[in-house]
Amino acid sequence: MSVLDRYELLRQDAVNIALAEEAKGVKEVGAQNRGPEIDIYKKRAHSPLTKNHGWCGFFIYYCYSEAAKKFGFPLPFSAGPLWSGPKLRRWAKKNPDFVVNTSPCLPGDIYVMNYGHIGMVVSQSDGTFVNTIDGNQSSMGKGKSVKKQYRNILEMDVLIRVTEAGMFGACYE
Repeated sequence: MSVLDRYELLRQDAVNIALAEEAKGVKEVGAQNRGPEIDIYKKRAHSPLTKNHGWCGFFIYYCYSEAAKKFGFPLPFSAGPLWSGPKLRRWAKKNPDFVVNTSPCLPGDIYVMNYGHIGMVVSQSDGTFVNTIDGNQSSMGKGKSVKKQYRNILEMDVLIRVTEAGMFGACYE
């Protein structure tokens, strides 16, 4: 298996993990930004459970770290940059080899929306639209959940692709 193939597999496995979490019906239970699975995501990202941090980036980090553990591959980032959209944007500026500037979007591409939300591409759709999987999404007053979305890439501030090519110069924080 080539190096590029293995990171494609890693990205796809991160998507599969995310979709499995969505199929389980992961959602907030009790307090805002809390729940059994959400607490696992937060712990993986070293976020104190007592803090009311949004968990969209923690969810993406969880999916990627599970896939990396399965394949034994390093990730180009630690949990810290995925604590917020602004932190991930700063990480992307320091690591331009991971920034996607051309179509198509691929499964596992990580994005930051213009307003700071972090999610993951499942597949390219029509034109500038992509199918995504996101944590910390509204569920009509029932607590936020893991949810599939349909998004326009023109509303994304940055799009990141985990590849072997960028690994050698990566800044982990």
